[in-house]
Amino acid sequence: MPIIGGLIAAILGGIVWAAIAAMTEYEVGLIAILIGALTGYAVVLFSNKRIATVHKVIAVIFALVGILLGKYLTVVYFTSELFGDVSVMELVFDSEMISAFVETFQEYFSQPIDLLFIVLAIVSAWQIPGRMARTSLATDASSSDHAPRA
Repeated sequence: MPIIGGLIAAILGGIVWAAIAAMTEYEVGLIAILIGALTGYAVVLFSNKRIATVHKVIAVIFALVGILLGKYLTVVYFTSELFGDVSVMELVFDSEMISAFVETFQEYFSQPIDLLFIVLAIVSAWQIPGRMARTSLATDASSSDHAPRA
């Protein structure tokens, strides 16, 4: 189930990234950190707060997927705007669009600021599950301390 949570968060995060880029005509790198936090939170939520290292890895992987999706959808949106007669939905699954994105992939992550936000997203995705698991354990421990004894 944590994989489903991470996937949902990555898709939502990628869509939000592209929507903000479309509205502002500017890519807001801070969204990458939010995608990391969102995937971390979703993985915790979908794992019933039982966290192991594998859950942190899942959160990081899906944070990267969300960032990649956000970049891709942003490119699709601006390409659609450039050509005018092609809708975003037509381009999203277009094989030529996907090939062009893959071929120019490096350009979308070439700026040092892009790398910084990716690292911060990874850190966020890694830390959120650990912190939430510790909080959950502390809450469980404190509630069991006050339980009536038989």
